[in-house]
Amino acid sequence: MGSRIRENVKHFFECFCEVVPPTGDKAAWIIQQYPDKYKDEEVLKAVPNFAYPYKFENTVIQHYSFVLTDLESKWTFGFCRHDPRGETAIVVLSYLPWHQAFYKFLDNIAVLMTSPRSEDLSEFLSAVYNTKLAEAGKYFTVPFNRGESNFSVEVPKPFQLPSIPENRNLTEYYNAVDSHNMMIIFASMLYERRIIFTSKKLKRLSACVQSANDVIYPMIWQHIFIPVLPMALIDYLLAPMPFLIGVPEEVMKKVQRHEIGEVVILDADANTVTTPFDDLNNLPQEVITSLKRQLKNKSALLGDGVSRAFLRALVQLIGGYRDGLRIQEAQKITFDQEKFIETRPVSFQPFLREMLHLQIFQQFIEERLAMLNNGLGFSDEFEMETFRYSVQSGSKLKQQYKDWTSTMKKEGSAFFKSVKEKANPAVKSAVKTVKDGGKGVKSAYRGLRSRLKENQGPQQLQNGLDSPSDKPRSAPNSPTGKRRTFAGISVPTTNHRKDTALSFKSSGFERSYSPLSPTSQPMSPDGLDNSRSGSPNLEFPRIDLMNEMKDLLQLRLDTPPVDRSLLCVSRLAAKTGP
Repeated sequence: MGSRIRENVKHFFECFCEVVPPTGDKAAWIIQQYPDKYKDEEVLKAVPNFAYPYKFENTVIQHYSFVLTDLESKWTFGFCRHDPRGETAIVVLSYLPWHQAFYKFLDNIAVLMTSPRSEDLSEFLSAVYNTKLAEAGKYFTVPFNRGESNFSVEVPKPFQLPSIPENRNLTEYYNAVDSHNMMIIFASMLYERRIIFTSKKLKRLSACVQSANDVIYPMIWQHIFIPVLPMALIDYLLAPMPFLIGVPEEVMKKVQRHEIGEVVILDADANTVTTPFDDLNNLPQEVITSLKRQLKNKSALLGDGVSRAFLRALVQLIGGYRDGLRIQEAQKITFDQEKFIETRPVSFQPFLREMLHLQIFQQFIEERLAMLNNGLGFSDEFEMETFRYSVQSGSKLKQQYKDWTSTMKKEGSAFFKSVKEKANPAVKSAVKTVKDGGKGVKSAYRGLRSRLKENQGPQQLQNGLDSPSDKPRSAPNSPTGKRRTFAGISVPTTNHRKDTALSFKSSGFERSYSPLSPTSQPMSPDGLDNSRSGSPNLEFPRIDLMNEMKDLLQLRLDTPPVDRSLLCVSRLAAKTGP
């Protein structure tokens, strides 16, 4: 349990794959990859299924993402691009959830795949793979095309809330689903229900699922998480534990509703929610009223207005967790659940008693304790919003906040003297970024931060919970391609490589094939490609995200958003027989 995002990531991407579509009774398969040294076979076996989750005809260029979960519950993000004029799908695997950056990356790859120079694509991939990542808030820039072009993307700042229209996922979600239905899904996630999103469009489906998880920040969904469910993994819908799954409409047609039991279903195309629960009305009424009021103010929802409205709702619910912290001299800080409940308003207590047992809340508390016990203090958007809320909500709450800070200074002084500051350069950069954007909380945290920075200790301490026996409900990881069993049902997988003697033409694949390296090609007559030659005048996409999404600035459009992705990529050249 904990964060699903890996730390200390060294590469912009982990692997690039080109995937041939399924034909007849032949499943989709990987035709080539970069780098060849990427050897996670379980992930590679899963990629074809997610690149072609079901048989479909693509009419527009479409970007979408999927997620694979390893045995340590860490996520690998897959970013996929389909072009109706192309004959394969291209996929990038990364540990970084930078959707806008990777969609731009895929567009550049698509252009290079049409280049007459056989080296262009491999040189570009190698340059990006081997370039060190930039610091948060700066640009990751890689020159390519023999220095004539640059691939450049901004590295997201830590704790930065997603905003409209800059964040494609949130913009798509808010444009497709009205605020009331977003609130229902938000409440259902806080109750850890089994939740299904469905849509005809893969880009809308993955965007909505990803954004639903984003708006429960600072918590992270801890159960099965599949933004796009392939037909081959349909049996995951029978899992008896909580899940958040995006199911394409064609896959949903194969589902027997009576077999999946009680489940919340959001149709992102029709903007409808069906649920057997009354989760929204079971939240404290004060929280519902405040959230509704903020989401009705459409003029304030551009930028981070939507995500901040949900953040404020969580501040109301769990921002008082500090009252449950137990601080004793020379001991690690722990969390007293009963003390936390007793200090909350009576109207909040029934919901919060249930929430104590949920994994998303356990993850949140463990993360907060780790920040304190490792000497990192508090410097994220949640803490700053909590301070703002305490100031705006009256002198009593503000005084409670000051009392808590005073307690940390007084009772925790001996403890902090034994804590070693563990912040690496990336964490220091993140803290500085947030501090620069939140001057208003500086005075409230001055005493705590000074203690954390000035004192050192011999070792890192572990997190502490008062009730270790009171464990939250657990759930299996999301798929990585490995065969899994739910209630006696085995989930099939597909091998990512076919027989190297297989003729592309017999598979219905006609494109001239230019391998990234000798080891990445299946050897067949049609696989022997004529060398690309010449000095191409390639035109790379100049993506202006604000202009690209200007049709979404007018929220609540009656028609679906227009796909304004790259339209200038020419069809891959067809090759006749040997």
